[in-house]
Amino acid sequence: MKNIQIFLREFGKVLINLGNIIFASLVLGSIIKGDYDRLTVLSVSGCVVALLITAGLILLVIGGEEWKQ
Repeated sequence: MKNIQIFLREFGKVLINLGNIIFASLVLGSIIKGDYDRLTVLSVSGCVVALLITAGLILLVIGGEEWKQ
């Protein structure tokens, strides 16, 4: 059970970092390239990042606490 908690906690951290990296790269890519509609790129990347960070936070909470029933 302890290994599962450690895995969930670390995987949650990875998801949060991945969300941050994706958002930064898409924002910089849309600014530098400028070939795409900026609002579309920001809205799509915002949705993806929100999902990744939310999933990461949920995994951190699950992995960080012991559930006592």
